[in-house]
Amino acid sequence: MDGEDLHLPVIEDALDEDEEAPICSPTNYVSNEEAALFAAMRGLRERSVILRRDLKNADPEDRAGLEAELEVLREEWRTLAERRERAYVNKMIMLGHLPPDHPIK
Repeated sequence: MDGEDLHLPVIEDALDEDEEAPICSPTNYVSNEEAALFAAMRGLRERSVILRRDLKNADPEDRAGLEAELEVLREEWRTLAERRERAYVNKMIMLGHLPPDHPIK
């Protein structure tokens, strides 16, 4: 057996020009609801970064107000995270990966 016999065969024109090559892992699908929630969560994160920076440089009398705003953002984050989890479960039910009677928390 010489070295030339060890090569894999080359298949030419296996796909039509309009077809995409197959991939090893499936594409992650994000529903519109999930995308909107992720965008809102990103906005909250950006606002919290600014608030934390302001909190570092704030006067002691201003800190309480900034900390209260930060706590409001944290609560909004928790609410959005719960909604995102529900949206994910709904998507999995719609795609058939979970049974229709799966509990949605």
